[in-house]
Amino acid sequence: MRIIKYTLKSKFFLFLSLLFLMPVLRAQEGPLSVETDEERAQDLYLEGLQRQLAGDYAQAAERYEQALAINPRLVGALYQLSNYGHYMHNDSLALDMMERAVGIDQDNYWLKQSLVSLYITQKRDDEAIRLLEDMARQYPAKTDVLLMLVDMHKLREDYAGVVKTLDRLELLEGKSESLSMEKFRNYMLMKDEKHAFAEMQSLAEEYPNDVRYRVLMGDVYQDNGHMADAYRVYKEVERDHPDNLNLLISLSSFYASTGQDSLFKATFEQLVVSPRLDEDVRVGFMQNIIIRNLQEEGDTSFIMPLLHKILALPQHDARMAELCVRYQITKEAPQEAVKPVLEQLLAIDPEAEQARGQLLSYAVQNEDVDEIIRLCRTAVDYHSPDPVYYYYLGLAYFQQKEDELALQAFEQGLTKVNDKGNLTIITNMYAICGDIHHRMGNDEKAFQAYDSCLVYQPDDALVLNNYAYYLSLKKQQLKRAEEMSSRSLQESPGNPTYLDTYAWILFQQKRYEEARVAIDSVLVALGDSVTAEDVNLIEHAGDIYARCGQKERAVELWNQALELSQQESDGTVGLTDTEKLKIKIRKKKYVE
Repeated sequence: MRIIKYTLKSKFFLFLSLLFLMPVLRAQEGPLSVETDEERAQDLYLEGLQRQLAGDYAQAAERYEQALAINPRLVGALYQLSNYGHYMHNDSLALDMMERAVGIDQDNYWLKQSLVSLYITQKRDDEAIRLLEDMARQYPAKTDVLLMLVDMHKLREDYAGVVKTLDRLELLEGKSESLSMEKFRNYMLMKDEKHAFAEMQSLAEEYPNDVRYRVLMGDVYQDNGHMADAYRVYKEVERDHPDNLNLLISLSSFYASTGQDSLFKATFEQLVVSPRLDEDVRVGFMQNIIIRNLQEEGDTSFIMPLLHKILALPQHDARMAELCVRYQITKEAPQEAVKPVLEQLLAIDPEAEQARGQLLSYAVQNEDVDEIIRLCRTAVDYHSPDPVYYYYLGLAYFQQKEDELALQAFEQGLTKVNDKGNLTIITNMYAICGDIHHRMGNDEKAFQAYDSCLVYQPDDALVLNNYAYYLSLKKQQLKRAEEMSSRSLQESPGNPTYLDTYAWILFQQKRYEEARVAIDSVLVALGDSVTAEDVNLIEHAGDIYARCGQKERAVELWNQALELSQQESDGTVGLTDTEKLKIKIRKKKYVE
């Protein structure tokens, strides 16, 4: 027989065949007519292996054929040609060579296993089963042969064959849950409930001291609709082992499926609060019941007390607290109920960012500055990468007039942001840094901060206004200040503070009439609702009117400003120089 020459693209077959599939060469049976022929056959076989290693598979196959022409019982050559045929999709060649090899070396387990694989690949199930049965008799201690037989019987839906083979496995391995359950399933497929339940009863009797198998007996009754028998078994176990976790799991399922809600809740609670229950199992049970509760839009009267009882147990991780918080928020529980669980979550895992973030959200809503500082300070101490904590920490310190601490927090926060971050936070931090530097008398740094802010938010009206106003106070870059002030008014038309800034910039440029028009808009906007916080605006109005030659109106406004400056209103006292105001009023003229 000649083989058509070919070239394989991959060497994968070669390594498999040489490293894993190479059978042990056995001494050949039968006399050889000439000793040198045997040697020649072996040389050809070895030359074929060398050709395989070189990747010349066609030449290798030719050498194997030449070797077999001299010695037809050379098992190694038969085996290699079978593999050659298999990977060339020449099924008849692969099968013929392997059958011949097995016929010669009938005690070779691996050869027979290879032949079984070929039978299965070629869907020759009958031949595969016959050979496996033969192997099972020849190698009675090899369980993998019986397992292959089980798979073959399943494939043919021969449930009786499966059971018989499992019986043989049981003789080798002993009775076990997995084998009994498999026999049970196949008996049920045969509609033989009598033997199915007898098998599970036999398992329970085999291990009378293992409660798990007695509970399992009840489970198979329950799963197959024999509820009375299941209940009987469970109650028998309960008499001696009322706290058994397997029993509690099964009873919970039983009560749920039979609609006995109160018994289900009592049993389920007993189960999930047991300190002996594995934490993963506990979390899984609670996740399932919460999902069901949410799907059915049930109330919290059972779930929430249960969660609190579980959280009273020692907690090894934060999963249960996280589950509780998610459930509370979904059910719109009040802050007072959620906050203790969030605090517990943080105590378990101090780096739980979502919990701290939720607590911070509550603190911001409640304007609780001390709580904001506590939460953000802890986050900063843990080197949180989230700039939100640095922002709110700085903002809280800023409100408390702790300028140095606020500045430190903002500057740390600005190292945590990037261009893709929250632009509002970035711009606000730069803006407030600018305000702090100005308040501390360092206008150069204030202007740098404002410039940085405007890089991110060129139309930030508040920054534009403050920057322009502080430039006007220093009488620097007045044209730029005017342009920024004008832009702030475009963003917020009619804003009295922004109008005052614009008027004051015009005043500094000695454009007094234009300044008066602008300041009149401020006075109209304020109307009768002037407060102590507006003292600078009123003083500016007096200054502008004085420069416009309307001294009486200027004095009137300065007197109003003096009165406002003497009022106590949220710390606004001292926003203006009352002594200078008095000099202006006495002299009836503007004083630098």
